[in-house]
Amino acid sequence: MVRTSYANTLSKRALSLYESYPEVKNWYDELSVLNTLRTAQGYTDSLAGFLDDVNKKPDELVKLNSEQAYDLMRNWAVQKRKTGSITDGRISLIWFGAKSFFKFHKIRIEGDFPFSKMRVKYLDKIPTKQELKRIMQTAPSLSTKIAIQLMAYSGLRPEDICDLTYSSIKHDFEKDVTPCAAYIPQGKTDEVYVTFIPESTITLLKQYLNLRKNKGEEINDSSPVYRSQQSSEPGGIRRKTLTQNIENTMKKSGIELSSNFGPKIQRMRPYSLRKYFRSNLAGHVPTEFAEAWTGHTSGLAQIYNGARDLDPATTERMRKAYRDTERYLVVEGIDEEQIINKVFQDKEMKKRDERIKQLDEELTEATRRLSNYEEQMSKIAKLSDEEIRAVRQLISHGKK
Repeated sequence: MVRTSYANTLSKRALSLYESYPEVKNWYDELSVLNTLRTAQGYTDSLAGFLDDVNKKPDELVKLNSEQAYDLMRNWAVQKRKTGSITDGRISLIWFGAKSFFKFHKIRIEGDFPFSKMRVKYLDKIPTKQELKRIMQTAPSLSTKIAIQLMAYSGLRPEDICDLTYSSIKHDFEKDVTPCAAYIPQGKTDEVYVTFIPESTITLLKQYLNLRKNKGEEINDSSPVYRSQQSSEPGGIRRKTLTQNIENTMKKSGIELSSNFGPKIQRMRPYSLRKYFRSNLAGHVPTEFAEAWTGHTSGLAQIYNGARDLDPATTERMRKAYRDTERYLVVEGIDEEQIINKVFQDKEMKKRDERIKQLDEELTEATRRLSNYEEQMSKIAKLSDEEIRAVRQLISHGKK
């Protein structure tokens, strides 16, 4: 399937490398086939940053021997940790991206990653129910609120929301079955897993899809459940855009997004919503169900209980378990009708603003014309009687 979430998301410098150097293009093309598009793009972006830091070009890297390549990578990693400009996790990601590039070009990196113990600087701040309520009340649009609920109530990753199509929810959605089973084709593993969407979110989804239909969009099996509001094309939304929308909503909500615990920094980010889902399931549903709903279907428990195989009987057992657990997830007291009305109000406000802008432009043009008219009248007023007669004669001759 074509994945919207990571489509064309190479950074400008990574895209430049891909287009300018066959060493990068050939590596990227093979990586995207043997692994996933997400891995290929992440590694290529990482390689671009590494090259900038070490001030080298791809065709220079492939000329290094194994020892030179390792020394270059190790010195870079030590220096990056020393400056503290990025986390150990980010250093590790860039390290393995560069290592993959060297491996493709038959340059084997013999040494290990230099840090035996990773330093974790940032911890996730999981929102409370009250904080989640404030975030959702701050959501500027129906679509943003739906995205927040799909993460917090259904455990979806941002990229899986981007790639979710109508066919994934169609069976239960059209039969008004709730909680609605959603079959998620996840980008991280290219597997499909099942989770559930509560009735409150389904209500919003119906309103959202109806709004799109009223605009003339045809909703079919391949239609994205969530799409960009800025684009006139019927495609989905990019992961970066989605997470930015959620981050902006969190900031505007007024809740405390970060706190310090000694050297550790606890911060709230879009992914914290997924952790809200998993943490609120703890102790209320079997662990294998909770893991399956978050896309972790490779464990033995998931394999043998039928979750990985999307067994219908297992899906129904999980649906019942989810229904019994909804109260630990869903925030009460959210006025759904108010959110829906706000969408229409925002549209009317936008139309009003556009009309005011148009009237301002028309007034400016009328003022300009009036000024020109007054200027001409002022010139005419200064003409002598003889000059006025001459002008009249010229006009008279012109008419003839």
